[in-house]
Order: sequence, then C-alpha cells, then structure tokens
Amino acid sequence: MENLKYFCSWSGGKDSCLAYYEAMKNNMDVRFLLNFAVDGRSHGINREIIKSQAEAIGIPLIQKVTTWGAYENDFNSEVLKLKEKGIAGMIAGDIDLEEHLNWIKKKSAELNIDYYEPLWKRNREEILSKFIYEGFEAVVVNCIARAKFLTGRTINKETVENFIKDTKEAGIDLCGENGEFHTLVIDGPIFKKRLEILESEVKNFTKHIKIYSNKWILDIKKWELKPKH
Repeated sequence: MENLKYFCSWSGGKDSCLAYYEAMKNNMDVRFLLNFAVDGRSHGINREIIKSQAEAIGIPLIQKVTTWGAYENDFNSEVLKLKEKGIAGMIAGDIDLEEHLNWIKKKSAELNIDYYEPLWKRNREEILSKFIYEGFEAVVVNCIARAKFLTGRTINKETVENFIKDTKEAGIDLCGENGEFHTLVIDGPIFKKRLEILESEVKNFTKHIKIYSNKWILDIKKWELKPKH
C-alpha cells in the first residue's frame, strides 16, 4: 500500500480531511486532492474557498465543476487522467453508508485502482474527538432545516463538548453522515496556514440553487490565509 500513489476524494469537510490525515500518518503517498463542485459549489460553498484550503495545506487540488447527472462520467474521466500521472489509489472518508462504500468499490474495480476508507465503521464520537484533539478546527457550512441552529458554528477543542451535546439532544448524527450538515476545515496539523473567514452570512438557499432545497448555508463572502502562530 505504501508504494502506491493516492488521491483523496475531497469535500473540504472534516471526514475527508481526517481520512487524508490518517493516510499521511500511515506513510501513504498522497499526491492530489480531487474535488467536484456540483453546480459550481462544493457542499453549497464557493468552490474558490476549496482552492484556498488546498493552498493552505500545500497540496495540489484538481477541481471539476459538474452536475449530478454528469458526476459519474466526470469522476471516471478525472481518475483516468490521474492514473496517467501514476496515481493508483483513492482515499475517502465514508463512515457507514453502505451505498457510498459500494460505489467506491465499484469505481475501484472499474478503474482498476486501490481504495482506502480509514473511517469505515468507526464510532462517531471517536471520529469527532480524534479530529478535534489532533488539532483540527472546522466550521459548519451547510445544514438541513432541523439542523439550522448549527450553521456557522465552529467546532474546536473549546466548543466540541457543547457541539456533541447539542447534536445528540436534537437527534442529529454526530458526524452528519446522513447529510444533516457539512463542514469546512479551516486549520489543523496538515495546514501550513490558517483559513480565516472574514465575512459570512447564513442564508436559506432554496430560492437560489435548486439542489440545495431547504438547506441553510453559510455564505462565505470574504476569507484569507493567515500565518499560523
């Protein structure tokens, strides 16, 4: 496994970030992040932020603007291009959605590449705690209606206990595995710079983007990369 070159399927959120981190800790050779911006956005946020995030980490990002209808064909095409660069495996951050794992296995077989799912079947609280106590920090950027109260909240060492308490009380999956919420990682041990959000607004995107029907999104208007202390 350590002799193969990998890309990480990248959303910008905590699970794909932790999967990438786990691969790095296992001495896997991760060369690229691969991000798909559906209808121009990655989990509802400006795709340019994902570019800044990759810059903060210091790893090449391949980003493809696509649609749900074209997603699979575009995925195949981008992976085949990566194979031409010597990439032989992919990393993903799924936890327990069998449909997602089955899709990864299908792509692995069709495209003849290895796959690595380091978070698979791990305890939710263990995953979130590891993410935080390794030094990562994230912001909730996309929520379904009943999780609206989480939109814009920061998850770090100071806030994680309340975050766990609030999600449990609301009956929301602790890691948002069922799509209840999505995050944007802004700092951590793999970051060379911190991604600082300077201006943002919580919006209901139902009227703006059809695929985000009844979703609340942190519309990030200004951000910058800052040196780490």
